[in-house]
Amino acid sequence: MASVTQKVPSYVLGMSTQPDEKKIPGQVVDLVNGVPDVVRQLIKRPGSQLINTITPSTAANTKWFNIYTDTTEQYIGQVGADGVVKIWRCSDGVEIPVDYNPLGNNTKAVYLDNTALSDEKSSDIQVMTINETTFFVNRKTNVAMKTGAEDKSPPQLNEAFISLDTISYGKQYALDIYDPSDNSTVTYPRATGITVASIDDASNYSGTSNGDCKGAGRETVNVDVGTAIGATSPPNGSSGGKSNLRYEIDTRCTPQVDSDHSDSEAIDRYHDTYQCYVKLQFGGEGWSTNDTHQHTSSKGVTTTTTVKSHVNVISRANVAMVRPDLTSSNAEEHVSANGILGDLKTTLDAISGHGITATISGNGIHLYRATPFGVTSPEKQLMTVTTTEANNIADLPRVCRHGYVVRIVNSGEDMDDYYLKFYAEGVTDTDDNPLSKPATYARSGSTMTLTLANHGYSNGDQVILDVTSGNGSDGYYTIANVTTNTFTVTDASSGTTSGNVTVHPVRFGEGVWEECAEPGITTTFDNTTMPIQLKRANPGTYTTINNGGGTTNYTNGFFRFSYPDWGKRDVGDDLTNSEPSFVGHPIQKMIFFRNRICLLSAENVILSRVNDFYNFWVKTAMAISNADPIDLQSSSTYPTKLFDAVENAGGLVIFSASEQFLLSSGAEALLTPETAKITYASSYAFNEDSNPVSLGTTIGFLNSTAREARFYEIADVSTRGAPTVQEQSKIIAELFPQNLTNVTASTENQLLLFAVDSTLHTATNEVWGYKFYEAGDQRAQSAWFRWTLPNNVVFHCMMDDQYFVVLNTGSTYTLEKFDIKLSTATPMIGVPPDENRVHLDTKKTIASADLTYDTVNDVTTFTLGAGFYSTRTLTAYCITPSDAAGKSYDIPASAITGTAPNQTVTLPGNWKTSTEAGTSNVSVNTDLIIGFEYEFEVELPKVFVTRAEGDKSRSETRGSLVLHRMNFDFGDVGVLDITLKRKGRADYTYTVESKQYDNINASTAAIASGYIHTIPVYDRNTNLSVFIKSNHPSPATLHSMNWEGDYSPRYYQRV
Repeated sequence: MASVTQKVPSYVLGMSTQPDEKKIPGQVVDLVNGVPDVVRQLIKRPGSQLINTITPSTAANTKWFNIYTDTTEQYIGQVGADGVVKIWRCSDGVEIPVDYNPLGNNTKAVYLDNTALSDEKSSDIQVMTINETTFFVNRKTNVAMKTGAEDKSPPQLNEAFISLDTISYGKQYALDIYDPSDNSTVTYPRATGITVASIDDASNYSGTSNGDCKGAGRETVNVDVGTAIGATSPPNGSSGGKSNLRYEIDTRCTPQVDSDHSDSEAIDRYHDTYQCYVKLQFGGEGWSTNDTHQHTSSKGVTTTTTVKSHVNVISRANVAMVRPDLTSSNAEEHVSANGILGDLKTTLDAISGHGITATISGNGIHLYRATPFGVTSPEKQLMTVTTTEANNIADLPRVCRHGYVVRIVNSGEDMDDYYLKFYAEGVTDTDDNPLSKPATYARSGSTMTLTLANHGYSNGDQVILDVTSGNGSDGYYTIANVTTNTFTVTDASSGTTSGNVTVHPVRFGEGVWEECAEPGITTTFDNTTMPIQLKRANPGTYTTINNGGGTTNYTNGFFRFSYPDWGKRDVGDDLTNSEPSFVGHPIQKMIFFRNRICLLSAENVILSRVNDFYNFWVKTAMAISNADPIDLQSSSTYPTKLFDAVENAGGLVIFSASEQFLLSSGAEALLTPETAKITYASSYAFNEDSNPVSLGTTIGFLNSTAREARFYEIADVSTRGAPTVQEQSKIIAELFPQNLTNVTASTENQLLLFAVDSTLHTATNEVWGYKFYEAGDQRAQSAWFRWTLPNNVVFHCMMDDQYFVVLNTGSTYTLEKFDIKLSTATPMIGVPPDENRVHLDTKKTIASADLTYDTVNDVTTFTLGAGFYSTRTLTAYCITPSDAAGKSYDIPASAITGTAPNQTVTLPGNWKTSTEAGTSNVSVNTDLIIGFEYEFEVELPKVFVTRAEGDKSRSETRGSLVLHRMNFDFGDVGVLDITLKRKGRADYTYTVESKQYDNINASTAAIASGYIHTIPVYDRNTNLSVFIKSNHPSPATLHSMNWEGDYSPRYYQRV
């Protein structure tokens, strides 16, 4: 046999369930309450520090969460299954009040209350913090739109506006008003040609025919006979009435010498000879062929005009045929817009039964009717008729009723339509204070009393009422009997039923057209079904929260729930600005991504506008904007309900139960509605009750489809190729518990910790950890370990190099923290730079001033306080530099008397004071720490001779190795045990204890740094198991181990 020696240079590669001969040097069989660290090597884990006891809800299915704002603002909270939220400050465990009043309830957040469900669980509530705002999502609540009248855009009124385009002479400014649901028409004749009969001078001229031609002249004749066809509503085409015939008659005269004139007469005798000519200017309504009209001119010439031809005009004016008189044909007479509009209104008002209210405004006239109507003009070149649709924005008037809404129809496709609303100058109308408002009304006969808080109307103001319930009548009304919150109007009919109504003020003027939403469309999310937000109010005096009345000084501030100001649909319709796909479905998760709020719902990813986090509606329906919301659906042959997402360099990695997807902009820099796309990334099962975590440049996630859980790490997720996915837990696959769904990570410390979600599964006191270290593009460390805490873990999280846990002692709950990295508040023992952590859990410092020393009985007593409940040993440990430094005492149960939290602990001897090191009479006040011991344990793998093969090593298993001794190189170490378990032989335990020899400063604890200890073995390597344990408050650090022994290959060498 040959004498050999080899060295395991470190033990920072964690646990492995591989056979020992397959383990990489540096891996161990088991590692409990240790931390493998590439710098400090294998060390005992930090102990926890008791912050305070807390009183959370003990009901099932509660959701725990943490809030991190900055290094001084850290909180842990709990959402009860009933929606009651509790929050504790991490620095001292003080419970901070929570205000629910802005949610409309003063006892709980109703949105978070799932107690009515039979399948509720804690993961149904998801929490996300952005800066100083924390959002809560309930996976069991379907998002809905509000459907009340006040939550819709103002309804479309039945109105039209007629604008004068041209002021012309001799024109009829006519309108045809019809019922869109009625296709009936009115047919009437219109003259197209007329003649005039020849004139008999004697019978057709009333003046003296003496050759002076006084009857000659030109005259315009307007003829109306009987009741006009359009005098009633609907028009009566068979009324026999004739109207608006206009013609010009030109009477010419030639003096003639009388035929009976004699030559003997000194003066010639003359008479008048008349000829008449007629010109049709307008054929009117009701004038048919052979209709005649006799007219005597102002000069006495009587003519008879006969219609020689006509056409039948077909009009759809089944509501009102408005046919005012023609404008003057005389250029010397003034024709004005006011005159034209006045005649038009007068003519319309004279027609009975149509129900239309006409109002002149500027260069146009506004028409309103309670029921739908359409309107056209036979003379399109004279007037532009604006109804509820227009083909071009250029056709819209500059003067109109405030609130008038028009649909712009660009083409035959509905997808490019949009809506415009008229805003009159000087009229205030905003989303926060809309001019059209819902109100209620009560009827008494024909009087309707409307209630509308602070309406601002005056007697005589006009309004349009759109009745949504009750038997009130839609219509145009004049206000009377105004009070601050009420006014009356008089209905045309009587009734007793009250109801709801939308009040539209009648305001006209010049203004502009701005884009708006389709009338009557839902615009508002039901905020009781949307995520809610929580913000902290700074300390100060406020109105007492939750409707308490008066004021209260909140010295610790408080948290206040409220509804986010979710944006409303301001433009478009269900085609051009459709409801986000999360409406009708629950939201699964909220994420912040690329300056947008991202919501996961069903199979869709929905992102808000850029920098407008609460707005999920497009800004304009007229064009696509880069800042518009994004709504994409994932596509897969598997169910792709999306649960969670984490951002990485390539985009947003999204997790469904069985697949992963990437939301990105591809090769484009900006994420816009046109560049965004969802691509398939990988197919790995994901535990929906857990959350994926960012590990810096990679993402970790859990899978719990088998008996044990799996922890995967996904990297290089991009559109350029397939990602890299590794199962990091494979090396401990048979040990990793299935129910570890509560994951917390610290990328700075390259540390993950896993615990059971106690609201979903049976709670345990075990925490699993994963430590990794990247050296360039290589993972130099991938180490698993486990911790056992003094009580069952309810919740845990890491914030700012601190690991916070909520533990259930069985009778109470404690909030505790572990300093992953040393801080100024970390309890230490020793004098810098030779100071060390105190390795106790639930530790608490008892100052000398709080200790009482009984000199007679030589005992020290103190009050224990709340929070110390565990089956573990409670230990006292002196930390003050003195002759007593490092003194420890395991406190028996008999030494603790009384009732918590006022239990008295009795320690033997004087723990209140000691003597200064190196003196015998200088007294020093001493502080002590109390806490629960925990055991650091490492089980080393069996030793084999290894040979290097490239960058790997191979164990020699066919040879014979007899170990002589093992040399352990320890770092900082106080007290630990090394136990050898050997087949067929009794266990051998050697206690390594740093004693106060000459190399130890008497004023410090007995802790050695750089301690090498040799353990004799003398047994075969396969018969040996080695355990290193320490449950002392002092540190334990293992750097390396080298062994010595005799080795025989015991096989033929290959030639």
